[in-house]
Amino acid sequence: MTLWLLIPILVVVVLVQITLLPPTPILGLRIDLPLIVVVTWGMFAPFGEAAHWGFIAGMLLDVASGLPFGIHTLTLTLIGLGIGFGQATFFRGNLIAPPLAMLLATLFDHVLILGCLSLFGWQIAWNAYLMRVTLLTALLNTVALPFAYLPLQWLHRRLRPQLDV
Repeated sequence: MTLWLLIPILVVVVLVQITLLPPTPILGLRIDLPLIVVVTWGMFAPFGEAAHWGFIAGMLLDVASGLPFGIHTLTLTLIGLGIGFGQATFFRGNLIAPPLAMLLATLFDHVLILGCLSLFGWQIAWNAYLMRVTLLTALLNTVALPFAYLPLQWLHRRLRPQLDV
């Protein structure tokens, strides 16, 4: 996908994430839209393309967040790369794989962010955070996955009709 289309899409996704997505009434959790988009795109895009999406979305999130710069870029790029490894064989026609991938990607994202913050000297209550925030966010992201999957699949089919089998 050309950068002329990719960057505006990801700018909109990140802007929606940081400005329009309110925390849910349950414990103040929020759907992680950039993560959902990177994971979803990695399920049917050519290998490595989701890593590009993750890199750009991560850079945009890093600019807007109060965390040390580069944490979101690192995590989303690695997740995009990891999802890309299984896209050709694991995700095609497998109904259990996308929700499982979303759960695991959310867990990996949170653990890697917390690990990086620990390296920067932040005090992290690992058990409390993983149980109260990560698991519930993983469930929210998994429930939200179909709402991103269908439009991104449509976009992929429009951009690369020859790659769909």
